[in-house]
Amino acid sequence: MPPAPVSRRTAVRVGAWAAVAGVLSGCSGDRLRTPWAPEPPEEQTGPDAPDLALVRAARDRVLTYRATLAQVQPAESSRDLLDELDEIWGLQAERLDALLSALGAGPADDAAAASGAAPADDAAVTSSGPLEALDLGRALRADREVMVADIAGSTSTNRAMLLSLSAQHLLSADRLGAGIDWPALVGPTGAAAVPVLASTRPAVFALEVVAARSGGEEREVYEDVLAPLRGVTRTLTTLAGDAAPVPPLGYDLPEPLADRSDRRELARSVVQDIAPAVLRVADRAGSAPDQVESVLRLTVEATAWSLRLGTQQGAFPGMDLP
Repeated sequence: MPPAPVSRRTAVRVGAWAAVAGVLSGCSGDRLRTPWAPEPPEEQTGPDAPDLALVRAARDRVLTYRATLAQVQPAESSRDLLDELDEIWGLQAERLDALLSALGAGPADDAAAASGAAPADDAAVTSSGPLEALDLGRALRADREVMVADIAGSTSTNRAMLLSLSAQHLLSADRLGAGIDWPALVGPTGAAAVPVLASTRPAVFALEVVAARSGGEEREVYEDVLAPLRGVTRTLTTLAGDAAPVPPLGYDLPEPLADRSDRRELARSVVQDIAPAVLRVADRAGSAPDQVESVLRLTVEATAWSLRLGTQQGAFPGMDLP
């Protein structure tokens, strides 16, 4: 039986489907782009890791400080301190570079970072001739507002690290002769002040005991720390308000504390607890600059008290290496 003739409509339909199939099959491979075809979308990249710009800025400041330090003509009285700071800042740069690599940032450009230094205050650092240690201290001090702003804008992931790093730099400014005129403490407040009080109160008690059992130069060192620590503790008690617990009548201390080395070890251990306690409540300061500056001041002062008692300064006061 002869096949039925194919209608014109059927032939057109088959031809159309063949054309569509040809177009679809071409989509799976390379094809020529027509002038009206849209550009292929660029590869989408996610947002920067939290605090990436802030960590990079902190690393660049460290490189700038080291470059400035290299221009300082050390006096005999400051040579050891400058060597110590160069070693500390080298370690800081190393750890910050490692952190930036973990965050997906590129390697540091030492020259570019050094050229981007913030201008110092009324005694700005210049490149004409050797500098004095005080010039370096003033350059550190001039960055205080930038440090506070960066800490205020940071997340909880890196805030303690940025706070610790800034505390080391501002304490270095003071040690180099560029003292800092801090505003009055306004934080931490309420419940946030309680963990810090829990470290300053036993420190006051222990220092009172070791000062009472010592004399001469040894006692003088304890009293140098005890006087400002008492004032800070009173202020924190006021800032804590109703959240402040009633202080105990006393604290258990190791006895007999008859030996000078035992007394010094106790004094160091209780004072060293203060900076970590401050860092633990750093997030409670929020983004308010005055609150952040108060927490920064407490970290600087606690670290200075530890130094007065003979504790070696670390690259990141109050915390382990990040």
